[in-house]
Amino acid sequence: MDEKVYKYSKINDNIWQIEEDEGVYCTLVKGKELAILIDTGYGKRNLRAFVEENISTPYMVINSHGHPDHIGGNHWFDTVYALREEWDVIQYFEEKKPRTYHLKEIRIGQKIALGDINVAVVSLAGHTKGSAGFLILEEKLLIAGDALNEGLWLFNYGSLSMNDLYETIKNTLELDFREYICGHNNEKYSKGKLVSHLRNIEKLMVDDDTKQNTIGFLTYCSKYKDSDGQSEIVFTIDKI
Repeated sequence: MDEKVYKYSKINDNIWQIEEDEGVYCTLVKGKELAILIDTGYGKRNLRAFVEENISTPYMVINSHGHPDHIGGNHWFDTVYALREEWDVIQYFEEKKPRTYHLKEIRIGQKIALGDINVAVVSLAGHTKGSAGFLILEEKLLIAGDALNEGLWLFNYGSLSMNDLYETIKNTLELDFREYICGHNNEKYSKGKLVSHLRNIEKLMVDDDTKQNTIGFLTYCSKYKDSDGQSEIVFTIDKI
């Protein structure tokens, strides 16, 4: 397979969801003067070559969070940005492999001007402590990485508590956006869907019927569904 070939779908002309294997997506936001690439997948193919063939401007590469399916392609690039709160998470999941790129800081509240598009960096702490979201101001669209997936994981190194997740979702609902996209699909969700996560946390199911094994962790899977949407939260008992 050509290492530069990726499937992609357009959220609009300027925002692409780039699919790697196994339903893992990176997001490319293309402005007239600057582009940003959010996440780098597992890094199995040359993402840098694909990006540079499809833009005509300089670009920044940013990790939404530090899990392997979002940082694995960092090695294709010279510089990658992330919230400082996430740096040790990135290091943990790099598993002591030699780093071949420069890791630099972005900050919560930072505005990134792409020319015709402006992006605000917001905190989506929960899934990991330094999870970042990217609010496309003109589109009223939030790019959320894995922080707001329909199926949320709250375990493994760097994840926060259920209370932290609850507060983050409440704060996110106060932000000025209409829709959001996540790191494992190519569809837009309405903002109101996030309410189902809040209801799930409020009615959290923790019993033998919800117990399961998830990538080697003893977890619980609490599910909830209502008119706003559906929520599935997988967590270890210490996160309650």
